[in-house]
Amino acid sequence: MPSPHRSASPALRPQPRGHLARLALAAGLVALAGCASLRAVVSPPPSEPSERAGWLVYTVGGLRFDAPAAWGASGDARRLTLDAGGSTRLQAWVVEARFDDAKACLAAAEEALQKGEERLARVRRHPTTLARRAAIMQEADAGGGHGWAYAVCDGAVQYRLFFSGPSPIPAELLEAWRELVKSARLGS
Repeated sequence: MPSPHRSASPALRPQPRGHLARLALAAGLVALAGCASLRAVVSPPPSEPSERAGWLVYTVGGLRFDAPAAWGASGDARRLTLDAGGSTRLQAWVVEARFDDAKACLAAAEEALQKGEERLARVRRHPTTLARRAAIMQEADAGGGHGWAYAVCDGAVQYRLFFSGPSPIPAELLEAWRELVKSARLGS
């Protein structure tokens, strides 16, 4: 007579206790990861009213900027996405890597912007300022859309802003983006 364990599927066979503990740990980690993602959706990123009516001030790390309150927000204090409608959105984040100084930080930013350039059309990249600091700005087209990417450093910390949408971007969204860039500031 064959053993009942040999005919049962592997999922139905009795497993050693260590296996159950690993399974419980894995399930717990998945649940925690899910809670973090759910938290970002349920509780919007930190913001406060702006001096400009209908706008909010968002803070990502040490970078602060104003944006229309009507733009849907998701993320947290280190990574933010603002949905301006359709496929037009703004992303802002703190880069995890730390650099020796602002010069090394900006060099790394330019190198990061150069990566993936072959997938873009009409790329224009140049030094500029953002939040009264030296920055790198890249403008390009890709797949029927247009976008701007900024990288700015506060000492060893790098921040990125990326705004993209279908081309041509509607005038009111483009004006909001320009105002957002003008409002950017680092520190308190």
